[in-house]
Amino acid sequence: MINKNIVCRTPGVYSEGITRGKSYQVIDINADEDMVRLKCDNGRLKWFPLSHFNVNSEGVIDLISWKFDDEVSNDPNEINWIEISMKMSDGSERWCILYTPERLRNLLQQPNIYPTGLHIKHMIVVKSYNIEDKQSVLDYLNQEDELIGATLPLT
Repeated sequence: MINKNIVCRTPGVYSEGITRGKSYQVIDINADEDMVRLKCDNGRLKWFPLSHFNVNSEGVIDLISWKFDDEVSNDPNEINWIEISMKMSDGSERWCILYTPERLRNLLQQPNIYPTGLHIKHMIVVKSYNIEDKQSVLDYLNQEDELIGATLPLT
């Protein structure tokens, strides 16, 4: 694997040293600890967890754009979620639902709710439905390589 190029999936806490989507040449490897040594963006050599990289040199899938699929209401008593759809860099489309803490609380306080809780894999909780708040959360999930897992394919 030495001298092989690998692609950064997520910089994680190493955002000052490596960049998502960038290819790096492996200088050394510590297989016992699943670590690789690379030349950082600043030119220094450093060890990184192998889990932050695609070892087969395949690129990463990035968020290109997103749009609301539902009309956003400012009614503070609303309980429904908002759906959004996204276009990804590989040409695929994905979707998810967004809840604000207030709408989620309103839903769970309904007297006849069953079950009395919920788990939705493709639900993202956002501070508000402001475009900046949603963009910030989507950008963060994309950078951390979690956006694909937080959404479903749009078919």
